[in-house]
Amino acid sequence: MSGDGGAREETTGRRAAVFLDRDGVLNVYLPGAYVRTPDELTLLPDAVDSVARLNALGVPVVLVSNQQGVAKGLMSDADLASVDAALRERLAAGGGRLDAAYYCPHRASAGCECRKPLPGMILSAAAEHGLDLPRSVFVGDTATDAQAARAAGVGAFVLVLTGKLTDRQDGEDRALFPVPPDHVAGSLADAVAWTAARLRNP
Repeated sequence: MSGDGGAREETTGRRAAVFLDRDGVLNVYLPGAYVRTPDELTLLPDAVDSVARLNALGVPVVLVSNQQGVAKGLMSDADLASVDAALRERLAAGGGRLDAAYYCPHRASAGCECRKPLPGMILSAAAEHGLDLPRSVFVGDTATDAQAARAAGVGAFVLVLTGKLTDRQDGEDRALFPVPPDHVAGSLADAVAWTAARLRNP
């Protein structure tokens, strides 16, 4: 493994990973709306460099995102795929890479196992890619991200304040956060720096 000292790998052969939510973590969160086309996808300023730094750590970077706009008929599966392709292309242009992406297209009322706060997408990723969840980190911007991470047994959750919660808020929402984060980051770059240190010294 290379870059930032590398993440230590246990004798089990299973690897620590970094899970990322999408909206509000990698791209600008649109309150009350969905990113339906590549034109509506605006990456946050540090998204590309942050993902590239995670890649340099030698750990899988896995996207995990609820996208119920598909079930609501606001966009199609093809629309979601085109946005995913645009995201990957823009990351790649700056040297960043997603190792896998998981999307739940179902309504919140559907009761599926994949929609966060349930852990289905995370557990699928772990099974399909040989991931060590207790040594992994999830970076997200919502309570449902935190709950899904904890339910899956992910070792640490980082709350990033670039989405539904921001550093401009008075802290009341964070005080009521149902699953206390292990770290609160003002940016994805901050979250990645904390994550790099944790992966070097679990």
